[in-house]
Amino acid sequence: VLGNGFDVISVGKRKLVRSVSTELNKDHIEILELAQAQGFVIVDEVERRLSWTTGCAIDAFKTLLDEGLAMIDDGHKDGIRRYWFPCVSSISTPGGADT
Repeated sequence: VLGNGFDVISVGKRKLVRSVSTELNKDHIEILELAQAQGFVIVDEVERRLSWTTGCAIDAFKTLLDEGLAMIDDGHKDGIRRYWFPCVSSISTPGGADT
């Protein structure tokens, strides 16, 4: 439908259009599904909810960052790095959520 270089993937109840430069695997999709709730996830949440090691989480985040699907936020008052996913976020207020 979209032509070469694009496809549609399902992330939870949403559909995402992405350019096909790197294949997203099950791990990447699981992180995107977690991110739907708040628009972001942290490493600790991935470790806890998906039973992953820190290394696995960081590797998956690296791919998502490299593909332009994620952004890093190191500016939160608690000092915990957040990985934001604007492509799946349902937050529509300027500045996002204060979580």
